[in-house]
Amino acid sequence: MKISEFLDPNLIEIGIKAKDKWELIEHMANLLAKSGKIGDVKKFHEKLLERERTMTTGLGHGMAIPHALCDCVEQIVIAAGTLAEPIDFESFDFEPIYVIFSIASPQDRDKRYMHYLSQIARLFSRPGFAQQLARAKSPQEFIEIIRQSEQ
Repeated sequence: MKISEFLDPNLIEIGIKAKDKWELIEHMANLLAKSGKIGDVKKFHEKLLERERTMTTGLGHGMAIPHALCDCVEQIVIAAGTLAEPIDFESFDFEPIYVIFSIASPQDRDKRYMHYLSQIARLFSRPGFAQQLARAKSPQEFIEIIRQSEQ
């Protein structure tokens, strides 16, 4: 399944305001919780923080993908968004991010987990893709940009 087919417009937010990466990660945990597939959002948020402290999920090219496995997640879910203002995410290229995806997966590693993670990373390896997504005016437009890029 392609990312564009899996994304839920209700879990995509345009113009997220966050002062730093830690506030943004908390915001994404709460956005993912809106799916109803995370039993304990505090526990999942801690898993995201634990993962981020191990190694940054700021992959460069203007994007980050905080992700975690947790026994409190019933089913894999992805949330995404654009930022109102770019923030430092300690990315590998030392550039700020303006687009974020976040993935929650059950502890048993739903086999789609790595598939979706690599699909998202591949999309962002294209020069200018994050800037294109950052200009999306709605969740539907955000998904459409991804759909066109996947073809």
